[in-house]
Amino acid sequence: METLKFVLIPGSRNYGEVTEKLLKSAGKYFDKVEKAPFSEIRTVLDRESRQVLLGDTNLCDFDATYIRSSSQDATYAPIILDILIDAGVYCPIQPDAITIAKNKFYTLKVMAEAGLPTPKAVLMTSPKLVEKVVEDFQFPVVVKLLGGMGGKGVMLISQPNDFAPIIDAMARLDQIVDVEEFIKNPKEDHRLFVVGEEVPAAMKRKCMKEGEFRANITIGGKPEKYKPTEEEIDIALKAANAIGMEVCGVDIIPGDNGPMLIEINDGPSFKGISTVAGINLYDHVMKFIYNRAKD
Repeated sequence: METLKFVLIPGSRNYGEVTEKLLKSAGKYFDKVEKAPFSEIRTVLDRESRQVLLGDTNLCDFDATYIRSSSQDATYAPIILDILIDAGVYCPIQPDAITIAKNKFYTLKVMAEAGLPTPKAVLMTSPKLVEKVVEDFQFPVVVKLLGGMGGKGVMLISQPNDFAPIIDAMARLDQIVDVEEFIKNPKEDHRLFVVGEEVPAAMKRKCMKEGEFRANITIGGKPEKYKPTEEEIDIALKAANAIGMEVCGVDIIPGDNGPMLIEINDGPSFKGISTVAGINLYDHVMKFIYNRAKD
């Protein structure tokens, strides 16, 4: 009987609780389970081979992996994943997908090219463009750092006069910013969790703080059970396919003109959604990865 081996590669800022629950679920299906933090992995190249090593263990000999990278892993993670996939290791995320998902503007570009509804956006590389960008938008606008996570690095700018100082400050910090139209909504967004060709879990995230427009759980948003519409499910599945992910979180805002896709997460949090969805999402994901690895 074939022995199947799985390695979980958690991001530098991933929750320890999520990692441990995924490993526990993986143990139900795989014969051998390893955890390989990015800080403990070394990649070795020579003329004959390429190896991803955890101590003396070559992860290229494993059957499946699930990489959940953080922003600071965005350069290293695609390289590791590319080597593992070339060696025949299954992963529900393609290397290019990590690069795209970690860049908010790049994500919108790929989604728009796939024909999905996205907000109007401008990538700003210099404060010299402030006047032009102000002409392009009606205020308020949303300003995002390209690699922010959990709602951090996302700002709502109400007036054109407030725009230039923010952009100037970001430029002084060597930050390129993504400026997006503000989608009027009932202070909520919807997270759809994609696994393969289905959406087994979804939640509504509601802003609970006075004056806050971000609904992320990590900054105080409240998760609620939510049944997504058929249109939202269709958007989420098409988005996952367009970016190259079989497991991901897709964030959608319910706007006046219908649902609008705003972000895709290659390492979505399980914490809020697993509480309200009514299923063991950790087990659901690991069972899917196991079935794909053994096929």
